[in-house]
This record gives sequence, C-alpha cells and structure tokens, in this order.
Amino acid sequence: MARIKLKLKRIDPVKAGIVYGALTALLSLIFILPFMLLFSAAGFANQPGMGSMFGGGLTMLFLPIVYGIIGFIGGLIGTALLNFILSKTNGLDIEFDGKDMEISHIGEENLTI
Repeated sequence: MARIKLKLKRIDPVKAGIVYGALTALLSLIFILPFMLLFSAAGFANQPGMGSMFGGGLTMLFLPIVYGIIGFIGGLIGTALLNFILSKTNGLDIEFDGKDMEISHIGEENLTI
C-alpha cells in the first residue's frame, strides 16, 4: 500500500470563509428552528413581554443570516492566520493512502477517483 506525502502550503481564505459561513448558518438554523416552533406552539408570544423576550420570529429567522456572515468573516480571518503560520513553519505534512491514485494524478484539476 503506497503512502503519498503532500505538504499543505495554503488554503484559499475566501472559499474557506464561504464553507465556514454556510456551516454556521446551517447549524444556527438547525438549533434556532426547534426553539422557534416550541415557543410559537406554546403561545409565549401572546403573553405580555414574552414576544420581546425571545425577539420574535422575524429575529429568529434573521439570526442564521447574521451568523452566516459572522462565520464567513471568522473563516476568512482564521484561514488567513493559518496561511501565515503555514508560511512561517514551511507547511503541514499530510500523508494519504495512495491505493487508487497514481503519482501522475497529483495536482490535476477535476480528478475523480
């Protein structure tokens, strides 16, 4: 079984930021949606002061967008810091199992294995 060692030198910050932002928005939606349904079914919005306490349904739907933007910015900054550290430490060694890959395929675009 052939082992292939590659060195990670850089990650595209914008693409990583998009991934972080999408994951953050999706996870916040997964966590916020049950609470929104629970509080709307329990009728808390009809009691005085309870609707403003939880921010209302519109705010709960707006939060995944805000969290997605914050996740994008955090992913962008985090990946930029990672790239800086990788440049100072000469990269990160990653070892792959090259069972189904020939050495000539490394670096090719749109490679499907």
